[in-house]
Order: sequence, then structure tokens, then C-alpha cells
Amino acid sequence: MSDLDTPQEIFKTNCSTNSEPFALQNLGKYMTPEFSENCIVIIDPSMKIHNHAYAVVRYDMEIYFRQYIERGSRKFLICLNTQYDDIELKGEFTIVGCVVQQKQRKQKPLHYYHLNTSTKEMSFSASGTFKNNKEKQL
Repeated sequence: MSDLDTPQEIFKTNCSTNSEPFALQNLGKYMTPEFSENCIVIIDPSMKIHNHAYAVVRYDMEIYFRQYIERGSRKFLICLNTQYDDIELKGEFTIVGCVVQQKQRKQKPLHYYHLNTSTKEMSFSASGTFKNNKEKQL
């Protein structure tokens, strides 16, 4: 069992800024089936939040890894596992970063953002896709 009293202690860092991507281990079954328990997720703090993004969010003195959903003017953190309740974001919250990649044991990594070759913008995929290593680098 962990000696940590709060999940915030996990995010304490000696880095001067948190602008670089970092890895976290998904604990719990809140985000199954897309993210299995103990898979590694790569979080990019510079990625802007958008509807349906997978994000790490600080809210109400807690840190959550959930899907960010907007319903009209209301904002929610959704567990993909329907056994858990949604969290409505009322008041202030902080986006720690968005999930850009996951790696599960003995599987290729899934990427959630890809460069759209026709628009040259980043496209989001809610189910993740394998990176095409043959894409031409710009």
C-alpha cells in the first residue's frame, strides 16, 4: 500500500516547469475498456483541451484521469467504465494535460492525435490508432 496521503503528492516535481510531456500509470478501472488498468499514458501539458479529449484534470482538491465532455455550457469528466459516476465540473478546474499516447504491455502504443495530411492540423481519435511509421516527415 502507498504511503501517499493524497494523489497530488504523485505530481510533485523538482522540474521548474511542467511543459514537457510525461508518463503516468493508469490506476484503477475507471477508464476501461479503452485504457486498461496499469497501462502507461503519455500526457502532454501543452495540448489544448477539447470536447471528448482524454485528460488529467485537477478539480475539487483531487486529480482525475477521465474523458472531458461538454454538454452545452456544462462540462463533465466521464469514466468510460459505466459503473462509475460522471463528475460535473462546477467552478474552477485545472487541465494538467491531455493524453496523447498509451502503451499496454506487449502491445503497440496507441496514439490519440495525428497530423491530418490534408489540413496540416492535429486530428483526435477517441479509440486511438497505431502510428504509421511510413508517413512522410514535413
